[in-house]
Amino acid sequence: MFNDELKSNQLLIDYEKFETVLDKKIIIKHWREIELPYEKAKLLSPIEVNAFLEKGKNQIFVNGNVEVMLQIHCSRCLKPIEYWIDETFSSVYMDKRYEKFLSKSEQLKSLDNIIYYDGITIDLTNRVIETIISSVPIIPLCKEDCKGLCPICGADLNENPDHNCENEEIDPRFSELKKLLEQGNF
Repeated sequence: MFNDELKSNQLLIDYEKFETVLDKKIIIKHWREIELPYEKAKLLSPIEVNAFLEKGKNQIFVNGNVEVMLQIHCSRCLKPIEYWIDETFSSVYMDKRYEKFLSKSEQLKSLDNIIYYDGITIDLTNRVIETIISSVPIIPLCKEDCKGLCPICGADLNENPDHNCENEEIDPRFSELKKLLEQGNF
């Protein structure tokens, strides 16, 4: 699984330590990188988490915000870029002991946003990681009009927009087609 090594005791909230509402600011300084689906992103700043927890009947409602600066790479030219994340999350935590009282259909409905906890400790780690990962674009770009790399030689087309790489080598399977094209018989 992604990011199993990322842990922080600051993200563990003891259910018994607050009466009805807890507003907590958490700064995580020791995480160095986070694994995204396509690369490992370097954390350029501490992760700031603002969490608001409210106890309900047999459940805890959590709303929070995550802020962090990441270093990721442009998907076209591969240059490192800084990407700021400022994103919210929300979830409902329910004591695992109450799960058995839900019907099968209620359990399926609850898969959306209910997380079961052990009745003692609420772990916000996965919510923070999910928030960061889901906030990063699937195709990050250094700029909207990034030209990327030359597919033949790998030159950065942003730095040399007039670059023209002629490649005389042709896949032997297409040599007959090239002859037809050159003869004008297409």
